[in-house]
Amino acid sequence: MANRPEAEIDITHDLVQALLNDQFPELAGLALRELSRGWDNTNHRLGDIATVRVPHRQVAARLIENEQAWLPLLATQIDLPISAPTHAGTPTDFFPWPWSVTPFFPGTEAATAPLVDTVHTAATLANFFRQVHTPAPSDAPTNEFRGCPLAHRAQSFAINLNQLDTSLDRQRIAAIFSEACDVEQADERVWLHGDLHARNMIVRHGHLAAIIDWGDICAGDRATDLAGAFMLVPDQLDVVQQHAGADDATWQRARGWAANFAVIYLTHSDDDPVMGGIGLRLLDTLLTT
Repeated sequence: MANRPEAEIDITHDLVQALLNDQFPELAGLALRELSRGWDNTNHRLGDIATVRVPHRQVAARLIENEQAWLPLLATQIDLPISAPTHAGTPTDFFPWPWSVTPFFPGTEAATAPLVDTVHTAATLANFFRQVHTPAPSDAPTNEFRGCPLAHRAQSFAINLNQLDTSLDRQRIAAIFSEACDVEQADERVWLHGDLHARNMIVRHGHLAAIIDWGDICAGDRATDLAGAFMLVPDQLDVVQQHAGADDATWQRARGWAANFAVIYLTHSDDDPVMGGIGLRLLDTLLTT
């Protein structure tokens, strides 16, 4: 199902250049070129040092605000580089939403980049989890789709599961999700990345080098993020479990979140074969481990 939302505003080169000229003229002379268009934001490469992240849908404006408010603080407690805004753009008379300039991290999305040492990468990822999954303040953002009790996603999971190809073992996939809903649920509110799939993890020279795209940053159950381990280092889950600081019930919920994400990626990726590939590999991991 190809359902990437249509952009509400076309984020052109000229528009981004105008935003830079207006608010950050010290950056306006750097070379600018489009880098990527996601579901919510259009990203432009700015010279060799930065990315300009501009929402093309109104729903993403609040997510940009969350990144601007919280990522500079979180960055101080995380060893891995993250895409914390260096410049917080504000609405103007010609553009209605906040926007950001963030660091550019050279490398390749983990979805398509080989790792040279999966044990080392697993330990790096576990350390990231320990550093980010700290108690969040009462005013931290919440997200109805991330960090919530997994059972809250049961209806959408069932809808997506029923759209999968019949050659896939829907019954076993459903069982993984159901078992995760039945285990002890979390009573914690820790910081989460919220969307830790393999396209938001950057690999350089075969090593995990940065974590990007924090639009879904929120507080909730760390199991949502732990699902990312099933995508990045499926053969070293025991290493992540040993060092990440989560109990067995949390990892059981993480398997359920991984199943949930797998069916989302597969049923919403007709126009994004990379995400479809992540979904297929994730299901294979879940069904064979």
